[in-house]
Amino acid sequence: MFITIPHTFFINRLKLALLSCLVSICLFNNVCLANENKDEESNIEKNSAEAKPLAWDFTLKSHRGNNIKLSELRGQVVALNFWASWCGNCLQQFPLLNSYYQQNKDKGFTLLSINIDEDIIKATRLIHKRQFDYPVLFDTFNEVSRLYSVDDLPTVYLIDRDGVIRYTLDDSQIKQQKITQQVIEDLLNE
Repeated sequence: MFITIPHTFFINRLKLALLSCLVSICLFNNVCLANENKDEESNIEKNSAEAKPLAWDFTLKSHRGNNIKLSELRGQVVALNFWASWCGNCLQQFPLLNSYYQQNKDKGFTLLSINIDEDIIKATRLIHKRQFDYPVLFDTFNEVSRLYSVDDLPTVYLIDRDGVIRYTLDDSQIKQQKITQQVIEDLLNE
């Protein structure tokens, strides 16, 4: 005589075994991650008490035809201005940005204006109409703007002489001329 075991019994046992495996994997993974984090923390403490991340490096073509690589500007205070031709606030910022540039260019300050328009012809027309004194770079595939997580336009990143992003300014902060100029001067005087 055979004893029949219901089909659900095997399914429930299989579910329990799978659940046990998943719990074991999760526990093992958490232990490994905790050990990795401890190793990383101790390495950071060993290397530098004030380790700061560098600005993401990139190379983009300028409106003058030459390539500009951010890391080659190390030693200068750099402002990265992200903008687009369809952004009204961006267009309003150009006189202010030009003012910051003119006041500080002889002190080791560089302004890179990064256009994110997909249509380079439209951007080029605007550049020729406005006659920029500083380099305008083309990020037509938005690779650099994604790298810097640019969500709003205009956005300005201020990078110190060591290549570290120190400030991120949005539209309203850029317009506060005295504060923005003071921040630039503070970075130049470090």
